[in-house]
Order: sequence, then structure tokens, then C-alpha cells
Amino acid sequence: MSDSAQSVDELSTGQRIGHRLSFMWHRLLGKDYAMTVPMFGQPVTLVVSTSRELRRAAQVSYEGFFIQRILSSLQPGDVFFDVGGNIGLVSLIVTRQPQFEGGVAHAFEPEPRNLEHMERNVSANTLDERIHSHGIALSKEEGTASLFVRGKAGEGRHSLVSEKGSTGSIEVRLSTMASFCAEQSVYPSIVKIDVEGAEGEVLAGMDGLMKENRPRELFMEIHNKGGEDRMPDGTLIDDWLAERNYERIWEKRRGHGRHRHYRTRA
Repeated sequence: MSDSAQSVDELSTGQRIGHRLSFMWHRLLGKDYAMTVPMFGQPVTLVVSTSRELRRAAQVSYEGFFIQRILSSLQPGDVFFDVGGNIGLVSLIVTRQPQFEGGVAHAFEPEPRNLEHMERNVSANTLDERIHSHGIALSKEEGTASLFVRGKAGEGRHSLVSEKGSTGSIEVRLSTMASFCAEQSVYPSIVKIDVEGAEGEVLAGMDGLMKENRPRELFMEIHNKGGEDRMPDGTLIDDWLAERNYERIWEKRRGHGRHRHYRTRA
């Protein structure tokens, strides 16, 4: 699949203005607005209740190359783990793809408002049987931790490791991916990680999967905060994954961070 595949960018200026005006009208009436837009060749419906969520839909284009890498790696029957699921956008796009036939997604989002909006979006797309939402944070250990919250629903910059710009904090439940998989008897073939600096923490909690049932593909955004490209013990993420027979096959800078794609060696 090429990098020129359809995205939300293909809406005309008039269509974008129309959606914004409809959103504002619904907000005046005290109602949510359901907008359906083409994303990477498939229609996706979002139930929008804040201007942030409206912008979030438009921001998909900024991650186009990253999402395209994920879509080009999908196979029928895959299990997709969306770690840092936000309002469910990536899971919705993945699950809509014809090459994901028979596949299921598990989206992990510890922030309650985002989780609620994700679940509404999943239901609006009648994908409740294929996208399973989980209100936990995947990390290096089980327990609880403070999640530093930033902004309103739809905000994608909540963090377990950095309080910069936060407006408060909430206690959230932690689990490791290895424990979750063992408890649920479900194992991912593709994992996407976007957790605002806690990438190494998530990977550390996957260690128990790396010998058996390990994911085929790993996608992550490396942030310039928190672990900053390192595991909790200080090892570089590239080196840690290389020891577990993964190789980095793609990287693209995005703002102050980097998008990466790792794949298991043959």
C-alpha cells in the first residue's frame, strides 16, 4: 500500500468547514456530533463532543506515514494491540481495512474521558465485537501509578512519566502486557505504542512474550521525555530489542519525536 493512500486530508475545504459548523451547531444544542470521514480508504465515524476531538481527526494526516506502515503490515486474522489508544482512531482505521479481515484489536487507554469517547466511537462504527477497550495502562509492572493529565477529552499527551504541561493527575491501574496476555489468552501479532515517553516501560512489561507468542511487528513513537529512547535499566531500546531478535527497519522524525517500525528477524 502506497504512502498516497486516502486519508482525512482528502476532505475539501468546504467539507471541513461544514463539519466544523455542524459540530458548533450540535454543541449549541448540547448534543454530540457524529461525523463520518474517509480515512485511508475507508469511512470512519467519530462521535465528536469537543473541539479537541475535531482537531484530532484532522491530525491523522500528520501521522500518515506511520499509520500507513501499520496498515501495510496487516494480515487476515491479526491481533492488533493499540497501546495508548486515546479515542480509538488508530484501532478504528486498522479494523476497517479489508486486509485485516477476521482480525481483532485491543485498545488500552487509562484516561477515563478518552476511554469513554473511544467506546462511543467503537459503537458508532458497530465494531464492538472486533475492538475491545481496556481502561488500564500497560507498563513494566502491575499495580497503580499517577497519570499526569493534560487538557480535555481527546488530548493525546497524558503521561505516566512526565508532568510537564499537566493540569492534574489521577490514579490508574497498571498491568504488564505479558500478564494481560496470559490472563486473557490473547497474543498480539502487531503492537503500536504511543505513550508519551513511557515506551521503555511498556516494552519491559513485554519481556515475557519475547520467547513465545511474541509480536511479529512493533510500531512506536519515541518521545523526547521520560525514557527518551531507553529502557528502565538505561539500555537503548534498539539494543534491547536486538537482543530479542528484532530489527529496526524504518524510522521517520515527527516533531520532537520519532516514529519507528521493528520486525522480528527471520
